[in-house]
Parts: sequence; C-alpha cells; structure tokens
Amino acid sequence: MNDETRQLIASYKIEGDIHLKNQEWGPARIAYEKALEEFDRIQSEEEFELVTADDKELRTQIEEALGQASFQLAQQHREWGLDALKSKDYARAVEEFEEAIDLAGEDNLPFLEEVKQLLDKARVKNRDHELYEELTPFVERGDDFRRAGNYAEAILEYQEALKAIAGLPPTHRFVSYLREALRECRRQLIKPYLVRIHRAIHAGKPAHAHNLLKRAMLLLDETDLVYRAFLTQIRDAIPVPPPAEVEEGEEVESPETWAKAIRDYEEALDLYSSFTLSDPLSPAYTGVNIYEDRFLSARRNLANLYKSRGDRFRDQLKLEKAIRSYKEALKLYPRSDRLFHETFREMKKLRAQLNQPSLPATAK
Repeated sequence: MNDETRQLIASYKIEGDIHLKNQEWGPARIAYEKALEEFDRIQSEEEFELVTADDKELRTQIEEALGQASFQLAQQHREWGLDALKSKDYARAVEEFEEAIDLAGEDNLPFLEEVKQLLDKARVKNRDHELYEELTPFVERGDDFRRAGNYAEAILEYQEALKAIAGLPPTHRFVSYLREALRECRRQLIKPYLVRIHRAIHAGKPAHAHNLLKRAMLLLDETDLVYRAFLTQIRDAIPVPPPAEVEEGEEVESPETWAKAIRDYEEALDLYSSFTLSDPLSPAYTGVNIYEDRFLSARRNLANLYKSRGDRFRDQLKLEKAIRSYKEALKLYPRSDRLFHETFREMKKLRAQLNQPSLPATAK
C-alpha cells in the first residue's frame, strides 16, 4: 500500500473517530465504510501484496469501530421504531425495526431477538391498519344500510368486506365484528318470515308455511345455532311435510300463454314505437300515442309472467334462476310500479342468500 492510500484511509478513520466520539453514528459509519472501500479497492491490485501488518491492524480497528457505530445506530432505529409504534405510524415502525436488524451484528443476539419481536408486532399492526383502511368504505355503507333497515343491502356490503380479510383467523376482531353484523342482519330478514309462517299455520296452510320456512332457513348464518334450533322447532311443529317440488323446467303457465304474452308485447312495442302524429288512426286533437295503453298492458303482463316464474324458482330454492327471472321482470316494470320495487327487494334478498357459503346445492 502506498503512502497516499494509507494517508487517505487514515483520514477516513480519524473522521469516523470524531463522529463516533460525538455520538454521530450515521456519519461515523459512512466514514469507516469509505476507509474499508479503499482497502477493498486495492485487494485486486498488485499493491495489495505490500500491505503491512500495521495496515492489517488498521483495518481491524476500522472494522471494530464500524461495528460499534452500526450497533449504536441500530439502537437508535429501534428507539425511532418504538416512537412510531406509540404514534401509530406502523409503516414507519416496520421500516425502523427492519433497519435496526440490518445494522445490528449477528453477535448481538439479545438485541436481535427483541427487535424481531417488535418488528412482528409492528407488521401485525400495520397489516390491521391497512385492512382497516380497505374495509372502512364497505363497513360504513353496511352500517348505514343496517341502521336504515336495508338489511339485504347491508349483507352485501359486509360480505364484500369479509372477502378482503379471508385469510384472517375467525377470532380476529375484524372478522368477529363482520360476522356479528351479518348475523344480526340475517336475523332481521328472518323475523318477517316468522310472522308469515305463524299466520300460514293458523290459516291452515302448512305447505305455504313450509315454503316460507325453507326461505327463512336459507338466510340463516351458518354459525347461528340459536336461530337454527328455533327454526328447527318450528319445522317440527308444522303438521305436514312440505309439498313435492315442481320438476325443473316445468311451467305453471302453458307454453301458449308465454308465446301469446311475448307476441302481444312485440306487436304492441312495434305499434307504439312506430306511432306518429300523422297516423291516420290518430285523432287530430291529441298528441297522445294511441297505442300506449296496449303497450303498457302487454309489457306488464309479460313482466308478471317473469315475476311469477322468479317466485316459483325462489320457492324451489333455485336462486340463480329466480334472480335471472326477476331481472327480466325488472326490465319490463316501470320504476314507478309497486311491483318493480317488490321484485327488486326480492332479488336483493336472494343475492344475499346466494353469497352465503353454506347454501345447499339446490340453491342453484
């Protein structure tokens, strides 16, 4: 090693020693690393053969000083990480603890174990915080719907939130909150069925009571043992078994009824769409489409057929088919029609049931 290189390395060491004495761990570490970089640079050069015992001793001193500065800096990052934890800045806490681990030497086992535990804690907190930010829109909408009594809509929001935390254990507070909220919403949807079941039994309509009970059972939360036992008692109290299910594809309305309804609607739509004020059948004193009543009547008739089909599939627990039929009915009903809103509510309930993982295979 020539004198110039030796002096440069010595100057870096002196600079590092000054920073180390002043407890400036970062600048000290930088200075020592520069000195070691000079040693590394000459390793591949012929001059390396001229490194003396004093030079090797100098390198050892620099490496020891670098280790001391690094450990002190690691302790500082640990303190910064603890401060970040207290201020709930979990992402920064993770970064600080990771930096502390990188800086600490492998020989500092007690320190490494302590910081690794802190890092695990910070990562869990940071994960929960990120999940909280992701879940909040769904949960807030679900809570708003629940307070407003729109339980089917609330269920859909809570289920979306659950999808985002599918990997969390069942005991996690986020999972517990959502499960409890879903259970409450499902119970609220079941309560009207209980009233209708009671009326059907006392009206001597056990078959209808069984159909209502099956629909109520679909809404049950899979972990709601209380309501499940209650509905089971009701089922056992109904005097007759449920009626045989209609075969798939069987229509109560005849094919001729469907064909006529579709034909009437298409003809009325064609007349309604092609009407102009110059129509020779139109009275000169009015601008009203003379085919409007015919069109509205044909459209409503076809919508009623789709709704009836949807109701039938719903009672047979064929939820996907019921939803498809309801969608067709909604395309035909005017938004101002009472049946539009009734159909829409039924479809929302079925969507909530369909998204429940414990549904039987017959639901599709």
